[in-house]
Amino acid sequence: MLSPALTARRGDIEGMRAVAVALVVVYHTGADWLSGGFIGVDVFFVISGYLITKLLLDEADHFGSISLKNFWARRMRRLLPMSLVVIVATVVFGVFMLEPGRLRELTTVALGAVGFSTNFVLYYTSSEYLLGVTPPSPLQHYWSLAVEEQFYLLWPLVVVGVLKIGRKQWKTWLLVVVAVLFVASLATSIVMTPVNPGGGYYLPQARFWEILLGAALALTSARVARVDERLRAVGGWIGLVAIVGAAVVFDNSTTFPGSAALIPVVGAALVLAAGGVTGGPHTVLSAGPLQRIGAWSYSIYLWHWPIFVLVEAEFGTPTVVGWLALIALSVGLSALTYVRIENPIRIHGWLALRSSRSIVVGLTSVGAVFIATSALFAYSPSIDAKAQRFVVPSELEDRITEVIVEELPAPETKLVNVLLLGDSTMATLRWFEDGQKSLAGFNYVLDVESCRKIALRSCEGREGRVPPSAAEALRTYSQPVNVVVLMAGYHSYTDQFDDEIRAIAETATYRGAKLVVLTLKESLRFPAPGSRGARSVFTDFNKILTNVVKEPGYSNVALANWNLFSFTSPDWFERDGIHLTLEGTIALGWYLSRVIAESVGNPCPDDGSYPCVTPKIADGEIEWLERYGVDSTNVHCYEDGSRRTRTCTKNRRI
Repeated sequence: MLSPALTARRGDIEGMRAVAVALVVVYHTGADWLSGGFIGVDVFFVISGYLITKLLLDEADHFGSISLKNFWARRMRRLLPMSLVVIVATVVFGVFMLEPGRLRELTTVALGAVGFSTNFVLYYTSSEYLLGVTPPSPLQHYWSLAVEEQFYLLWPLVVVGVLKIGRKQWKTWLLVVVAVLFVASLATSIVMTPVNPGGGYYLPQARFWEILLGAALALTSARVARVDERLRAVGGWIGLVAIVGAAVVFDNSTTFPGSAALIPVVGAALVLAAGGVTGGPHTVLSAGPLQRIGAWSYSIYLWHWPIFVLVEAEFGTPTVVGWLALIALSVGLSALTYVRIENPIRIHGWLALRSSRSIVVGLTSVGAVFIATSALFAYSPSIDAKAQRFVVPSELEDRITEVIVEELPAPETKLVNVLLLGDSTMATLRWFEDGQKSLAGFNYVLDVESCRKIALRSCEGREGRVPPSAAEALRTYSQPVNVVVLMAGYHSYTDQFDDEIRAIAETATYRGAKLVVLTLKESLRFPAPGSRGARSVFTDFNKILTNVVKEPGYSNVALANWNLFSFTSPDWFERDGIHLTLEGTIALGWYLSRVIAESVGNPCPDDGSYPCVTPKIADGEIEWLERYGVDSTNVHCYEDGSRRTRTCTKNRRI
C-alpha cells in the first residue's frame, strides 16, 4: 500500500495541467492570438518529470526499494485505457470521415501510437506535423505521449540502478546523473533543431531534458522548500507569465524546441517550485474550474485533436462558433470518459491488487488493438513498388514521339504580364535566393503562399499565417495581366475541385487573361495522403483539368503537364516528394518560361526558337545549376508571420 505522500494531489499542478491543455487546444483551432500554444506540451513534460520522479523517490523512502513491476502497472492503468479507446474510435470514424487514400496513413500512425513510437513513425515517414502541406494525421498528437512513455520505460531503470549502486548517497548520485543527461539532451536540442527540425521536435534525445528538469526539481524539493516563500511566490508568478507570454509571442517561425523552449520549461519549473506558498500562483491555479479541467486534461488532450481533424476533413474549416462547439464536444466527451473509463480503471481494485494483472490486461489490450489495426493497415490501399517514383495519370500521358518543328522567323517578342499564383510547391521560387533566375521572357508578379488552396480558406502554412486563396488573390489583383499561372491546392473532393477550377477560369476570362494550370502532383513517397492504391486522387483532379481545357467555353485555359515533364527527375524533389530542391526550382522556372512563351506565341526566351515548343519530358542531361550559374544550397528564406519577417535557414520543415 502506498503512503499518503505518494497519492496526494496538488491543486497548483492540476491548474497547470488545465492551463497547458487549454493552450494546446486553442492553438489547434488556429487562433492567431495564441500562435505559440504548442508550448503547452512542454509544460506537460516538466510536470510529468516532476511527478514520476517524486513518486519513485517517495516509494524508495517509504519501502527502501522500488518495484519496477508496480511502477509500470500503475502507468498502464493511468495511460493505456484512454489511449487505446481514442485510437480505436479515431480509426473507426476515420474510415468513414477521411478520404480513402488517407486510411493507410492513419493506420500507420495508429500502429505507432499503439506501440508507443508515434514520434519515430512521424519522423521517419514524414514531418506533416510541421509541414502544413498535406492534411495532418488525426493521431499525430500521440508523438508527445510516445516521448513520455519512452521516458517512463527508461527512467525507472536508471533510478533503480543508482539506488542499488549509490547506497546512502544514491540521491546525490542520481542528481549528478540528471544533470549530465539534462545538459546532453539540451545541447542535442539546441544543435539539432535548426538543422533538423523534425528530429529536434520528435526525437526523445532532444526532448528528455524538459522532463529531466522536472525530475531535478523533485530531487531538490527539500532544498527548494527552504527558500524564502516570498521569493518562491515571485518566481512562481514570473514562471506563469513566461508560459503565457511564450504562448502569445512564439509562432511557427520560432526555432523550437532548442533554446527557445527554455522559457516555458523553466517557467513551468518555477511554478512547480512555488507550490502552495502564500501569494503564489496557486491562488489562481487552484480555482475550481481549473481543477476540473486539470483532472480531465489527459482525456481532453487525446480527444480534441482527432475531433478537430476529422470534422474539418469531412465538413471543412469550422467557423468561430464551430470551433467553440468542437471544444465543448471535446471537453464533454473527456468528462464522460474520465468518469466512465479513465478514473475507474486507474483505481480498479482487482487490477491494482496485483501488478501482474494490470500488466497482463494492458499488454493483451495493446496486442488486440495492434492486431486489429494491422489488419486494417493490410487492407488499406497501397501503391505498387514499381510506381514509387511519380504518378503520371494515364489520362494525361501523351504519346511521346520526336516532333520535328520547322523553325520560322521569330516575330517581335510581345510584352507579357504574368501573375504566378501558387502554394508551397511554387514558393521555392521565392524561398531560394536564386530561385527566380531561370524565369525569363515576361514581366511577372510572384504571389505564392505555403498551404494555399484554389478557392477554400487555406490552412496555416509553414510561414505562420493563413494565406488568401488563389481565387481571392486573382480577384483582388489590381494590375493588368495577360497570363495567370496556377500551381496550387490540395483538395479532397473531386466535385468541389471541378467547381473551383471553373470558377477561377471564369475569373481569368473576365480579366481577359489566359489561365495556365500546372497538373497537381502526387508525392514521391507512398503510401501518401491522397493515394488510392495504384490510382492517385490527383488522377481525378488532373482528369477534370483535361476535361475543362477541352470545353469550348474555356478556350483561354491551358494545361501544363508538370507531372510528365518532371517524371524522370526525382533529384528535383525533397524527401517528401512534393517540394523542390534548388535544381528542381531552376528547372521549374525554365519550364514555366517555355510554357508561357508557347501560350502567347512568343519565341522561346532561352534559345530564341520559334514556334516555342515545350518538351514533354525534361532532358536528363541538362545541368540546371551550371546552366544558370547558381550555387547549390538548401538554405530557404521564409517570410514568417503577419509581420512577414524574413528568416533564412537550412531546410526548415521540408
